[in-house]
Amino acid sequence: MGVRGDSKATGLAWLALLAGLLWAVPAIAIDFADRFDPYVVDDIAVSAVASDAVAAKAAALDDALVMSGMHVLRRVAASGTPPEISPETAEQLLSSYENASEQVGTTGYSATYKMVYSPMLVRGFLARRGIAVVDRPAPTVLLIPIVVEDGEERWWDDAADWAGALGALDMEERLTPVRLPGNTVEDKAARRDRLLEGDFLTLGQFRVRYHTHSAVIVRLDRASDGEGMLLSLSGEDAAGPINVTAEVLSGGLDAAAVRVGNILAERWKDVAMGSGTIGLALGSSLPVRALLTGGPEDWEVLKSRLEASGAVNGLAVESIGGSDANIVIWFTGRSADLPQRLAREGLDLFEAGGTWLLQAY
Repeated sequence: MGVRGDSKATGLAWLALLAGLLWAVPAIAIDFADRFDPYVVDDIAVSAVASDAVAAKAAALDDALVMSGMHVLRRVAASGTPPEISPETAEQLLSSYENASEQVGTTGYSATYKMVYSPMLVRGFLARRGIAVVDRPAPTVLLIPIVVEDGEERWWDDAADWAGALGALDMEERLTPVRLPGNTVEDKAARRDRLLEGDFLTLGQFRVRYHTHSAVIVRLDRASDGEGMLLSLSGEDAAGPINVTAEVLSGGLDAAAVRVGNILAERWKDVAMGSGTIGLALGSSLPVRALLTGGPEDWEVLKSRLEASGAVNGLAVESIGGSDANIVIWFTGRSADLPQRLAREGLDLFEAGGTWLLQAY
């Protein structure tokens, strides 16, 4: 018996193969999320001049603390605006820091810092102020730029100015990494009408080619009689199917690109807030008096053990003295199980006189 080539069967086979490839892509795209830590801020260049080198170094470190602390708070805040913080507050949220490229003068100091913040303390700081947290980056999205001018669509190399504005966005800060096409022969051979329609197979080929989770057509209609532009996003991003239109009244391509970044970031954080640990479901809160019988060193031990336990999602410090600290901890699971979970890390959580007490042993 001969074998008959059936076009329908061939099409279904291709669809199955492509679907399999698409299913595998997110694991590659999410690699960015595995590498990127939103609680780390690198390459903070600071300098200061003061009465002497010691004072200049202290002033420069204060600047690095505020800059990096606000960076982290803005990255992970999903609702509301983080408050401005002092160097002292930033230091309380810090896990560690290191500096490099130091230059010390008689009255001046400059260096580059790397700051690492405590997820538990940052989450607690924001939660205490009613600000939700999303601290996992979205899977990577491919942006396909199109410019429409005087009724004519410009794609690929002809849309280089729009692609350049999108590429200049600091999407890492927004936790929504993106890629742009390389304008290859394969890209240019794609059916434009199918891309504009959001055809699954056509966009899927781009996803596979660029190893991204999804793809979005980013179309910019330039008005012929003024500065205003009409922006439209269609396809699928990390939050799901997208069909958004917005006006950009001024600011040119850079303003339009920022609008794209904000739309993608807001959509991701809105969805992520309802997605379990990605959206940081902080769970229940518990006011606790931490006993610091050994002084400040006990506080450092308590913090590190609470973080290592995996039982505490967030911690906020209400006040701290020489022998105790009033804190609030957030945890998931049953409150009755919390003492046992903390005991595994050498922490004793117990109730006495209606107050929860915590100490290291």
